Amino acid sequence: MTTRTEPPPGLGRPLAGLACALVVGAFAALLDTTIVGVAVHTLAGAFSADLAATQWVTTAYLLAVAAVIPATGWAAARFGAGRAWTVSLAVFLAGSVLCGAAWSLPSLVAFRALQGAGAGMLFPLSRIIVVEAAGRERLGRMMALMAIPVPLAPVLGPVVGGLVLETLSWRWVFFLNVPFLLAGIALSAACVPGGRRDGGARLDAAGLAAVSGGVTLLVLGLTGDHAWPSAAGAALLGLYAWRHVRARHGGPRVVDLGLFRDRAFSASAALGLLANAALYAAVFLVPLLFQQAGGTGALGAGLVLAPQGLGMLAAVLAAGRLVDLRANPRALVLAGLAAVAAGTLPFVLPFAQDASAPGGVTPLLAAALFVRGAGMAFAVAPTMTTLYHSLPRSSTADATTANAVLQQVGAAAGTAAVAVLLDRADGFAPAFWATLAAVALCAVPALFLPGQSTER
Repeated sequence: MTTRTEPPPGLGRPLAGLACALVVGAFAALLDTTIVGVAVHTLAGAFSADLAATQWVTTAYLLAVAAVIPATGWAAARFGAGRAWTVSLAVFLAGSVLCGAAWSLPSLVAFRALQGAGAGMLFPLSRIIVVEAAGRERLGRMMALMAIPVPLAPVLGPVVGGLVLETLSWRWVFFLNVPFLLAGIALSAACVPGGRRDGGARLDAAGLAAVSGGVTLLVLGLTGDHAWPSAAGAALLGLYAWRHVRARHGGPRVVDLGLFRDRAFSASAALGLLANAALYAAVFLVPLLFQQAGGTGALGAGLVLAPQGLGMLAAVLAAGRLVDLRANPRALVLAGLAAVAAGTLPFVLPFAQDASAPGGVTPLLAAALFVRGAGMAFAVAPTMTTLYHSLPRSSTADATTANAVLQQVGAAAGTAAVAVLLDRADGFAPAFWATLAAVALCAVPALFLPGQSTER
């Protein structure tokens, strides 16, 4: 593993302020998702609805997120990534206020879709902004700072959600976002640059309809009870690919499939898809294991993931610094995947089901989750930079959009796969074996990552 002989330059006050603004906005969106997950049963009672109908509060949000992600690249080019970021925060804020004021379940579902439309672009836009502002010498640490809300939200969300639901009205589940989003908008106005903009950037409307519709249907099929939406979504995406290949070069693209000719980008994007599948599968499985096998309540089951979040939090900044020191990205990712596999392995063994008996997570399983979280940080952090390793700077927005689409599909696919296995298999072991298999598959694209960090 080769490293630089001198330390990389510090972030400085402007980049620190930028990171703070982006983290606050991203944290609000992630916290909202985890809190609403805890509130589904309460919402069903508040609106006298069954769980199947109430679940659309979550599904509508996920579908809206999937629908708007493909437009990220065009929005960043047309208006500037910073301006698009601030508008997305404002849309999310409006959706949050309206959700808190909802008068019926259908109105709440509609306003949750508006929330999702605001949240969908936040994460890819934050990466575009960081790439434009940080420069190669600071990119690893900035991307690591952007990842901090990811482990924190699953830990804090169930706790905050439980406290809000026990002491206040369900409406405060949504009103809780307001101060975070107002702070995010104020910080963005002061610290986030508008970004490069191309007022003449054309929108491929037909391509956007095909990709957004295809991804939305694919996610709907993966999160629902019927397979036909996924088949329809795959057909739409195939139609876009066929149209993309036949179109003349130089026209507008929603997702530039030509990026996949770049080895570093293809390997990083494939790794992002598989890693998201493994991550979200475990986020779904681990709390459920302790709820069903150990009789843990929803709040306690959410806290079970705390060691994994703490592991990610402990390792993510170190991983980012190693990336900036030009450590070997391939070696970092493979070492991280080995740690993720080691942290997942105890859950496939029979004693894991016995260990999850009443009394909470055992020290061994807590240690396994901590190792798993730390490994995930080292496995993911380098790919945030190798994605752009050999691409021109002009391809940043397109590359980020394509990667975000694949990550969204990976998250839905991972959760759906283990849910099906739980329904059809006896016990949790087969689902955890599938999660471990997804981690092992991550090693295949990891082998094609760059062996050293170089300037783009």
